[in-house]
Amino acid sequence: MLLSSFSLAFFASSISATALEKRATTFCTTPSGPGFCSTTSSPCTGGTYISGHCPGASNIQCCVASCSPPSGTGVCEPTSQTCSGSFYAGYCPGPSDIQCCAPKSSGGGVGAGKLGIDISSTPSASFWTCAASSFEVVALQGYIQGCAKGGAIKAGFTTNYAAAKAAGIPRIDAYMFPCTGTQDTGVACKSPTAQLQEFLGVVDANSMVISNYWFDIEPTSTASGDPCNAWNLGAAANEKLAKEWVVALKATGRKWGIYANGNQWTSMFASRSTDIGSSLPLWAVQFDKKPGVNTVTTFMGGWTSAVAKQYNLDTTACGGGVDLDSFL
Repeated sequence: MLLSSFSLAFFASSISATALEKRATTFCTTPSGPGFCSTTSSPCTGGTYISGHCPGASNIQCCVASCSPPSGTGVCEPTSQTCSGSFYAGYCPGPSDIQCCAPKSSGGGVGAGKLGIDISSTPSASFWTCAASSFEVVALQGYIQGCAKGGAIKAGFTTNYAAAKAAGIPRIDAYMFPCTGTQDTGVACKSPTAQLQEFLGVVDANSMVISNYWFDIEPTSTASGDPCNAWNLGAAANEKLAKEWVVALKATGRKWGIYANGNQWTSMFASRSTDIGSSLPLWAVQFDKKPGVNTVTTFMGGWTSAVAKQYNLDTTACGGGVDLDSFL
């Protein structure tokens, strides 16, 4: 039988459309738990291949892998399956429809708080898509020590804000890590007012909607390999400068808090009880890898409670470098 050119064209287009249609990844179950079917030539990161539970050739086996988003430990499964918690992208090997089924974020702004991250890099576009499905808060570094200039806007700040907003992350915070020490370059730090004006000027010029602003207090030293010195003026002068900053922060009329680590306090101030600004809320640093603002136990400087907690430093989520946080 001869086929018309129209029939041939239709037949070819049908085959092409079928070939281009993406197939869902096959779900599998094993005595070790659920997983997904994949060729053993692909990595089963965080888990192991178990044979005899997938259709096809002998090299098609069930990858059973665990995963650990901030909300807790989970398992890697196809998103076509029902997850008793929530699916989190970016924590599993395999194709994009393999995601981590783990407990839901506590959310709600009470007790444990909302899952969040803070970043100082400029991640890829794919990072933001993933982050929007896994986190409710992102804190962007907006200002840096910039010791060659006495303080400077962080490169990539406006780019990160635009990307976070476009991805639909519900809450965007910003923090500044200001110039506060004497520098090897001999360049003096700009005044607190000047640094704040520079930072907030960029925020306003770009019509950014920032939920909370954070002032980062932590010591750094070029002798230890850091690019700049911070809070190296001596305990009395450091206390005086910190209080000047708090006055300047309050004068902006914006919602500010203090980011600080209680274990670093006495390296900057006279004692752990030195109060430079406990009237502002605390973002506590406590690297115990336990999410939840209600798990903060380390206080200093007059604070007895916190509204945020950084609980894991220099880790990876959604393929990018982040710190993990909980925020009320």
